[in-house]
Amino acid sequence: MVRKMIDRLASRRVCSEEGSTLVELAFVLPILLVVLTGIFSFGIILNQYLVLTNSVNNGARAFAMSAGANDNSYSIMNSGDPCKYAATIIQNAASNLTASNLSYTISYTTYSTGAVTTYTGTGSSSPTCSDLPMSQYDIVQIKAVYPVTPVLYGWGAKSLSLTAQSAELVQ
Repeated sequence: MVRKMIDRLASRRVCSEEGSTLVELAFVLPILLVVLTGIFSFGIILNQYLVLTNSVNNGARAFAMSAGANDNSYSIMNSGDPCKYAATIIQNAASNLTASNLSYTISYTTYSTGAVTTYTGTGSSSPTCSDLPMSQYDIVQIKAVYPVTPVLYGWGAKSLSLTAQSAELVQ
């Protein structure tokens, strides 16, 4: 009788699955955490890319619209410097990005000659082009670069660069 009880208890312990859930969780949890961290990091980087693209589009549009009308009677720009105006628009539109990490290049192509003039700036310093003669059909192109560091286990501290580019026609 005692022997039968011992055999039943022993067989119950051998066939018991009480700890299997904990073991499975120990195997799956690290993989799940890495995947979730990657998803969150990708979401943050995608948001930064969309903000960067939007700010570059707004800056190029503002630069193109800062030219006066054909009779020089109207301009949306307060100052006489379209580069500084576009840089201000870019920085204001990219308010959740770190301004000191943002760098951009403004290329202005004259329609009549095809000459390209390039101005570069960063978040803290904006280029000046107050003496730039703007005319209809000229093209302004703005390219911005913003570094990001994704947070992933095993990835290390590798930095990537987000690049956004936009072109507008001066009208």
